[in-house]
Formats: sequence, C-alpha cells, structure tokens
Amino acid sequence: MKKLAIVGIGPRGLSALENLFLEAFNQKLKTKFHVTLFETYNQLGAGRIWDTTQTEVNWLNISERGLKDLKGRKEVKINNIIIPSFPSYTEWLPSNEKYLKTTDPDIFPPRKKLGKYLEERCSSIVEVLKNNNIITVVSTTITNIETENNKLILSNLDNQYYTFDEVLITIGHQPTKFEKDVEEYKIESFNKNFLCFTEPYPLTRITGSTINKEKNVAIRGFGLAMIDVVRALTIEKGGSFEIQNKDTFESTFKNSALVPNQILPYSLDGLPMAPKPINAIIDSQFEISSKQADYFESEINKVAKGVKKVKDNSFLKHLIAELSFEIFVKLEYKFSSKEITEYQLKNIIKKWLSNSKYKNDLILDTDFELDYIINAFVQMACGKKAISLDYCIGQVWRHCQPILYKAFSHPNVSEDIIAGVIELDEQLKRYSYGPPVESMQQLLALSRAKILNLKFCNNPKITIEQNTLTFEKYNDKKEIHVIINSVLNPPKLLEVTSPIILNLLRNDLIEPIHSKLGIHTKENGLIMNSDLKKEIPLAVLGRLSKGSVIGVDAILECFGVRIENWAKDVVKRLN
Repeated sequence: MKKLAIVGIGPRGLSALENLFLEAFNQKLKTKFHVTLFETYNQLGAGRIWDTTQTEVNWLNISERGLKDLKGRKEVKINNIIIPSFPSYTEWLPSNEKYLKTTDPDIFPPRKKLGKYLEERCSSIVEVLKNNNIITVVSTTITNIETENNKLILSNLDNQYYTFDEVLITIGHQPTKFEKDVEEYKIESFNKNFLCFTEPYPLTRITGSTINKEKNVAIRGFGLAMIDVVRALTIEKGGSFEIQNKDTFESTFKNSALVPNQILPYSLDGLPMAPKPINAIIDSQFEISSKQADYFESEINKVAKGVKKVKDNSFLKHLIAELSFEIFVKLEYKFSSKEITEYQLKNIIKKWLSNSKYKNDLILDTDFELDYIINAFVQMACGKKAISLDYCIGQVWRHCQPILYKAFSHPNVSEDIIAGVIELDEQLKRYSYGPPVESMQQLLALSRAKILNLKFCNNPKITIEQNTLTFEKYNDKKEIHVIINSVLNPPKLLEVTSPIILNLLRNDLIEPIHSKLGIHTKENGLIMNSDLKKEIPLAVLGRLSKGSVIGVDAILECFGVRIENWAKDVVKRLN
C-alpha cells in the first residue's frame, strides 16, 4: 500500500486529487494507494480565499464569461468505485445565468459564489473516497517535512508524525516578511493615535473596528485588494451605491454615519488600474486571431526551449509590439496622431513597455488628474471614448497571457530572463488584471462625494510625529487615523515566514529559482535542488513555485496542465 499526501486542499489541491484518480484510471493503476489530505480550513476546495461565508463585497476579478474555461470533471470508475462527474462552472450556474448576449455587461460575481462551486465539487469526490476508505482528511497544520529511508516524514506543531511515499504541497498564499514601512507603522501604532492593519483580509477585522465618519483612512496600495477594502469601508459600513446608467454603471454614493470621513489610497507610482471591457463585443476588438496566437506561441517556445537565445525580456516586448500594432491599427475608434509608420508605432510601444510614464499623443498621459484618467479608462472600456494605445496593449496582452503561462513555464533560460519576463507581466497587470467597470465607477462616485481622496495617491510624504500619522503632498496635509496595508506581497521564497517553508529551507530540501522568486521545480512539480544526491518525491504546485511557472495567481491555472503533469508522473512512479 503506497501512501500519498496532499498538503492544502484549496482549488489546486482539489484539482490534484481529481487528476490523480483520473490518471489512476487512465493508466490502469494496479498498485493500491491511500491519500491523506491535510487542510485546517473547514471548506475543502474553497479555502480562505473563496470562503463561502465571506462578505459580498469581495468580487472575482474574472467574469463568468471568462470562467467558461473552468471545465468540469469526468466520471471515473476505480475498483467498482464510481467517482461522479461534476459540471463545468458555466453548466453549474442557474439556467438564467448561463449565457449572456455579447452586448450585455459581463458579470463579476462575489468570490463566495465561486467558493460554493469549488466546495460542492470537492465534496462530491471527497465523500465518495472517504466512504470507501481511500482517503483520510486531517485537520492539522503541517510545519515540517524531512526525508528518511526514501520516505517523507511530515510533522505538525504537536509533534505528531506522518510517513508517506509521495507528498504534494499546494498551500497557496503564505505569510511573508512585512515591508519596512508596514513594520514601522505597526510598531508605531502601539500607544499612538492611529490604528494599523498589516493585511486587508479578512475584511471583517476592518469592518468590525471603530472606524466612523470622524476618521481618515489611508490604504497602502492602489490595486484590486484596495477596492475590496474601499467597499468594506463604505458598503459594509452602511453606505450604498446607486447605479444611474445601466450601460456604464455610472453611480452615486449614499453615505452613512459609519463611513470614514476620507479614504486615501496611495502607492509608489500612483498609477490607477484600467477596467476590463464591459462586454464581449467590446472585448472582441482586442482578441488575437488564431494565426496570431500560433505565431506568439511558436516564438515563445523557441525562447523557452533554448532554440532562440535572448539576453533579456526584449524579445517579449518585440512580440507584444507586433501583436498590439496589428490590433491597434484595425480599431475604428482610437487615439490618432499625425502620419505614423509601422516602425514608429512599434517603437512607441516598446518605449512605453520600458517606461510606463513614457509620453506620446497615442498614450493616455499619466500627469492628468486621477479622476480624469480613471474616467477615461472607464469610457474606453464602455466603448464611449477613443481607445488609447496603452489601453489597447494591456487588453491585447490579457489575451496573450494564457499562451505565455503555458509555453514559458520551466523554460530553458537564465533565472534573470525569467525574472524579467515576470516583471514585464506584472507591470502590465494594472491593465490585463484590471477590475470590472463597476468597481472603477464606484471609486469615481466616492471621489465625487469627497470621500475618496486621490490627491495623495502618488507616493506621499509620510511622517509620524507627536503620536500622529500625517500624509503630505503638494503642501496639503492630512492626519491619518487608520492605515491599512492592501499590498499582497509576491511569493518570494526567501521572504516567506510560514513554518513549513522555513523548515524546508533549513532542511535544504528546497531552493529558490531566483532570489526574488519561488521554489525551483520541474515540469512534473517535483522540487529541484542541486545539493540533493537524488530526486525525492516531494512536489510543489501553485503560488510558491512562481518563477518555475508563470501565472500562478489565476484561478483557471489551478485546473490546468501543470496539475495534469504531476498526476501522470505520480501514477507512473506508483506503477
């Protein structure tokens, strides 16, 4: 009897479990095996991120149209045991929600809705396997993994030990060291006149605090989590948004006594996100053709396989410029300039990719007031304003990302090139991972209501004097009573503070692929470590392997080829 363990049963752990039994069926596995699932959270499959009890103000950043690619599970029969099929996300939806017209606004559901799907899907396989004594679910936190006699020994805080032949880690978001400024705010907030929240989630900690209309709240970060926090400080505090225009989600805000006096988001560059196109027909302008997709994949593969040698991420900038140029020139309603050649336009794109504040008539000027920039992006997303070149590039890139994520994982290039590719992808995320139009309209409504203060967004001067936290920008000062860190740190392996990772590092079982990235792994998920004398059956999938793989934060990646590769190899080893 072989013993397997999966540590962490969120979406990736669920997908791993499903693929393991699918491959056992496909490869006609004869070896008997048992799987232990380690998960402390009570919602298997959903986990904390997709918790079904969380507030409605936490929205998905992928539309239900985008979730059409979240495929279902096939029925599997193993030793007279039937693991039932489970529908795709779209099939699971109520009949009136399954299909939208291409002109209907995309629906971005609350995270808890997808959480319900994941929990139901997980329950449908776990219950069958538990009833047949094929799996065991253990609610404990694994803190250490060691090797002994070709086995993997797992232990928890109570020094209970578990022995396995194969182990997979899919633990998702992990705590990391605080940035120096956040650490300072936390320390200084003790016995001072302000509160500090070092992380945004769960939002109930924020909504349950003493924040009211007399308080000014600063939010560190200008991304998606910031929007969740803003909704928590407004909707969850008794305020409400009233939509005035159903075609654009233009809204007004109705205040309440518990909503803060002012909310001040800020970041190092103060650049806002651009919302995704409001519906399928507007989004279709930015979709790459099958010919363009094949070309992009072919060129990425040449680099990833070492056939084409490159020195940095310039090859990717060149590809983005080629594709974005082809899409931009075909747009009917776009920013126009004097007569411009193909070479000149591609060069503008490359310059902007190298400097997000590069100025050109075709690019939305970052020196404009933030309200103007946000509204301009909203109007572009709704088809009400000419498309700027930068907005076009960002949306084209969103359609290219899945190809990159698939083709450029475990590439045969230097670690610095991998880091450069990831850096460029991260730079474009304020466009490609942008929020729904409705979210940005809510920010504009709050700005008009004088609740959201955007004057301090771009790297304000922050001082702590006489027990008071103060923001200053352009001779304007504001006392801050609450500061909330909404920046979710990237999964830098050497910055992670969870015991299991610290102990794996101490035990010399894992190493980073790059000092700024995650765990070095192979295509089958198994860890790579140059110091180990032989391969050990310890695999890592997901966020902690960023660098070895790309696109670790996308929900669809949890059900992709990387999990399939791991399952195929596990079953081969068991056979």
